[in-house]
Amino acid sequence: MWLRQRQQQGCLVIATELPGKTPEVVEGDFGPVEMTVDRSIHGVLRVHIRGEGGHADAALRRWRYNVALARDAGLRKILVVLELSGPVISEPAMAGMISKVADMNLSDFRVALVQMRHERHRQDEVGIMIAIECGITACVFPDERSALLWLRHGER
Repeated sequence: MWLRQRQQQGCLVIATELPGKTPEVVEGDFGPVEMTVDRSIHGVLRVHIRGEGGHADAALRRWRYNVALARDAGLRKILVVLELSGPVISEPAMAGMISKVADMNLSDFRVALVQMRHERHRQDEVGIMIAIECGITACVFPDERSALLWLRHGER
């Protein structure tokens, strides 16, 4: 397994590639996904994640990485667009992962999650409820337009 990073039209693309193999998560990677980080939307860090879900440890590493990117850029609004297949993270594992994300002190952040796969929307709503209980201002949306409107103008 190797990690690939390249610049592509102003976006950072981070992908774990597994040619001809079943995706696996190993320590230090972001899971069997391609993650595109885009700062072209004023004031917003946009992260698009495609691939296989269900790996809480990899998801936590992605959150830590993206929160650090946002902080380093002086951004406090994160838009995450998900196109994940495969298993979902169990609710206990998700609660543990979100608790660790909340430990990063996100009180001044707004996080909008866009779930592109309808069948996974309920799971993300549960995750958002857990995040809110942990003090994170977050919401899940069916489309980017609604998410950006909330990020820019929604109530805290």
